[in-house]
Amino acid sequence: MAQFVPRSSFRIPSCVPKSYYPGLHANSIEKIKAVLGNVALVLECRDMRIPLSTQNPYLEKAIIGRQRIVVYTRADYCTDSAYAKDTLRRIHGRNNVFFWDKLKPGTTVKLLARLREVAKEQDSLTGLQTMVVGMPNVGKSSLVNQLREQGTPSLLMKGFKSRTGDMAGVTRHVGSSVRVILSAPEKRGVAHGVFCRDTPGVFQPYTEDGETMIKLALINGIKTNLISNMILADYLLYRLNQLDPAVYAHYSQPTNSIDEILTTLAKQRGMLEEGGLPDLRAAAEKFLSLWREGALGRYVLDPLEEEDIREHERKMAQPAVSLSQARKTDSGANWSKNTANSFADMKQNWRY
Repeated sequence: MAQFVPRSSFRIPSCVPKSYYPGLHANSIEKIKAVLGNVALVLECRDMRIPLSTQNPYLEKAIIGRQRIVVYTRADYCTDSAYAKDTLRRIHGRNNVFFWDKLKPGTTVKLLARLREVAKEQDSLTGLQTMVVGMPNVGKSSLVNQLREQGTPSLLMKGFKSRTGDMAGVTRHVGSSVRVILSAPEKRGVAHGVFCRDTPGVFQPYTEDGETMIKLALINGIKTNLISNMILADYLLYRLNQLDPAVYAHYSQPTNSIDEILTTLAKQRGMLEEGGLPDLRAAAEKFLSLWREGALGRYVLDPLEEEDIREHERKMAQPAVSLSQARKTDSGANWSKNTANSFADMKQNWRY
């Protein structure tokens, strides 16, 4: 039997969009900027499953100069990528990064301890003012709720929780400042207390590549059905094959054919159309759900090799704001390349 060879690349279909920027997002980033003057610490949430793809260069620009802790949410969904945490700690510095899981209260307790340290250092008369920011559906509201629940249990019944949901766009307004740690005289308090604001998820106006959009769709970071589930499932298979094809052994031998896996899954789950044919669309949705539940391995999907990080940093430093700008950049790059080649040819001719 021939040894399985996974695909070395994935062809991005032309139907995959490179932008998802409703007016709400542009409005939200302006509202965030408006209240930043009162914020001493920013908690920036990113999804641990795609830690590079959930960094927004425009949000980065808005919060520049603020003390920040990068909170990687859904960390328990990445336990098979043992190297990932060390790599991210090296990128950010040990005290500037945190790995959080809403189902593990201990991670919230540790984050509250870090907030107490920052509050003691600043000792503001109005308490430590913090803000949670990030791209859509990276767990911002869940984080605020857990901080309140663990930090101020006695006050929890006196206020409303932030709305949450596994989809983009649940939070639509910058929230009011809520207390997450009591002031010093009170039980478990510190200095003049710690307060936190929830904010809407903010997308970037344009992404350079469709692959990033596919990964964001996999975590429900963009509008549902903006990209076909069949495309998402096929891309997911491509990445799982590169990481560990054994994670789907229950459904198939290692394969590069998404139809093969979905056909087996549909038959196992009774997902059949008229005539007994497998319903591949329903199976694709189930395949994605299994991954989102952590049932198809718990790996980081973003590659975190040195060259991948350098390329990501380049994109963060020089983001394209629109498709037209990206085309101009590409045209400029091609012009420079062609010009350089022309001069090289001229030099070659001069030598002879």
